[in-house]
Amino acid sequence: MIKTRKILINGIVQGVGFRPFIYSLAKKNKINGYISNTPDGVVIEINASDEKLKEFIDDIKNKKPPQSKIESIEVLEVESKKFSSFKIRKSVSGSTTTTLIPSDLAICSDCIKDILDPENRRYLYPFTNCTNCGPRFSIIKKIPYDRKYTTMSCFKMCSKCKNEYENPLDRRFHAQPNACARCGPEVWTLNNGKKIYGDEAIDFIVDKIILKEIVLIKGLGGFHIACDAFNENAVRLLRNIKKRDFKPFAIMVDEVDDILKMVYMTQVEKELLVSSKAPIVMLRKKTKDFEFVAPQIDSVGVMIAYTPLHKIIFRKLKEKGFLNPLVMTSGNLKDEPLIKDNEKAKKMFGGLSILYHNRDIHNRIDDSVCFVDDFNKIRLIRRARGFVPEPIKLKTEYNNTIFAAGADIKNSFAFYRPKEVIMSQYIGDLEIDENRSFYIRTYNNMKNLFKFKPEIALCDMHPDYYSKQITESFGIKKTFYLQHHIAHIFSVMAENNLTDNVIGVAFDGTGYGLDGNIWGGEFFIVKNKKVSRVAHFDYFKLPGGDLVTKQIWRTMASLFYKKQDFVNEFLKEKIDKSQIDIVFKMIDKNINSPLSSSAGRIFDAISVIATGDVFASFEAEGPMKIEKLAYEYTERGYRFDIVNEKNGYKILLDSVIDEIIKDFKTGNNKTISAKFHIGVVDLICNLSLIISREHNIKDICLSGGVFQNRFLVNKLQTRMLKSGLNLYINSLVPSNDGGISLGQIYYHLIMSEKE
Repeated sequence: MIKTRKILINGIVQGVGFRPFIYSLAKKNKINGYISNTPDGVVIEINASDEKLKEFIDDIKNKKPPQSKIESIEVLEVESKKFSSFKIRKSVSGSTTTTLIPSDLAICSDCIKDILDPENRRYLYPFTNCTNCGPRFSIIKKIPYDRKYTTMSCFKMCSKCKNEYENPLDRRFHAQPNACARCGPEVWTLNNGKKIYGDEAIDFIVDKIILKEIVLIKGLGGFHIACDAFNENAVRLLRNIKKRDFKPFAIMVDEVDDILKMVYMTQVEKELLVSSKAPIVMLRKKTKDFEFVAPQIDSVGVMIAYTPLHKIIFRKLKEKGFLNPLVMTSGNLKDEPLIKDNEKAKKMFGGLSILYHNRDIHNRIDDSVCFVDDFNKIRLIRRARGFVPEPIKLKTEYNNTIFAAGADIKNSFAFYRPKEVIMSQYIGDLEIDENRSFYIRTYNNMKNLFKFKPEIALCDMHPDYYSKQITESFGIKKTFYLQHHIAHIFSVMAENNLTDNVIGVAFDGTGYGLDGNIWGGEFFIVKNKKVSRVAHFDYFKLPGGDLVTKQIWRTMASLFYKKQDFVNEFLKEKIDKSQIDIVFKMIDKNINSPLSSSAGRIFDAISVIATGDVFASFEAEGPMKIEKLAYEYTERGYRFDIVNEKNGYKILLDSVIDEIIKDFKTGNNKTISAKFHIGVVDLICNLSLIISREHNIKDICLSGGVFQNRFLVNKLQTRMLKSGLNLYINSLVPSNDGGISLGQIYYHLIMSEKE
């Protein structure tokens, strides 16, 4: 018996070829009805028997487009209607939004063939795309995802593009950014003040790269600064422009094969590089080719040309015999937001050759960064293009909309709606005024895009955080505050749907503690919906406060305070004796020397001894250097003393410091980094086992910036496998402060259940 059914499908079902897929499926099954985009997903109404309906639903689940993601399918029997054919109806707007927006997608293999085929009308056209690839989040202004709600609305399609767009059997059917050289966006540059366009403009930029010059290229989510990765002078000039003396640059290559001889690459890493997400993947170096772009560390960030424009640039470079990778780094000044607008690029980098285009970027978004551990698990370092605004699914039942402000460093904020969290792209460090403006604009963009109306705000409890101050200005009804490291632990719990009975280990650089001190080396238990701090590193002083993050020798002097003769001897040719004396006096008299338990600062101090470098030009520079050295020796680690006190366990550094001094004086300083790393692994495993036995807890969650260290992550997973404990580390969000907002939300959801 034929009945009329309404099918509601929610998930990533717009901008990914879902409607033409359903159209073709209906035609194949001889089913009449319609499909339409709505703010809540897609709505389908059909005439079908029970048997035909089951077959239709099974095909939807099993044969859906590769970039789509179905979250739910609901089938309702409705009042009988008679359809004479199957049609794709116009999209429907609404006052609420529950559908998902696809992230920006790397160019697909079919479009690569198009732009490299001289017989194709899109030959070398830099804005080629289809339903399987191209811009999405970066160009969308409003849901549903239709061309009129994107920055492509100003481009009127030519007859050929329109025919593709309207043909349900074409892969460009309702590809919202669909265009060609006749009707779409174009690139241009300035040559001696004269505007040149298209192929000529790209050739001009390519020639500048070959001549070892720095160029600016407008891409998918913003501008990149590019140059020859193997030319020392070009890279040095780029460092001067970016005020970035040693911080690593990412590189871009055309194909995976272009870099295989220079880096180690697993199959999982290769698949990730060429995936539709196309992130920057940290790959371990095989040769010394990248010492200019990523000095003194063991890895280099690599991405594949992921847009048609990048592919065309590499094609032209190769035709001219240029085969080197390119530095492809964010187009911004130090720590500021990525530039997305042409006029801003011209104003800030007018002295460079700039390749512009006129497809506006509505939502700026940086490249995502990650690494793959020895267990083939992807570990995000920066969550942005390719991942945002993909939601993180939760199993909690909570009806209020929540806004979580995140932290101030590596900020990313988040919204919660029932059963999912939608995080912002990477915002950056909020101590920079431009990033605070970016934060507010992105908040408003996402709030309007998804029609969020937050009733609850969650902030870090640090009294001076900008994220807290800005959020308090939004006028959200209720605001709650959460300790930084507890949020870290709950971010891991959220990813793994853990609700209780957890040991949490939070190791990072800094976070405001419940006792007013600076935390960063903490062990917690979450039991009976209560969080308790059960262990931490013994407090040490940070002479100069935040100054220690740059002058890392100060933390070394503090940790080795009881060994002042050694400190003076070690630093005598590096730091003026009067400066060392001042630091010791600051510690003696407690002048601007806050107490800290930070594991990140301990790593800084050890890096001073292991490398001899007393300053850091960027966050975690010292720890990144000693991670490379950790692979040089793997026998045994330093022993941390653990003391059981009234308020929990205290981790002492005295024995470690004694052994480090002994190794240094006996010429074994090359082993210091490895022994320290292995000692940290032993400490985490041994103390977790002690706490596990005491509290009958088997699940261990690790979070914090320290766990971006690949050596630590791999060793800890190997050790924990033998311990009988279950180890969880951030994967869907960064373990650094970029994952804090997820933890803030999950803490509130879990703790509100007990009320």
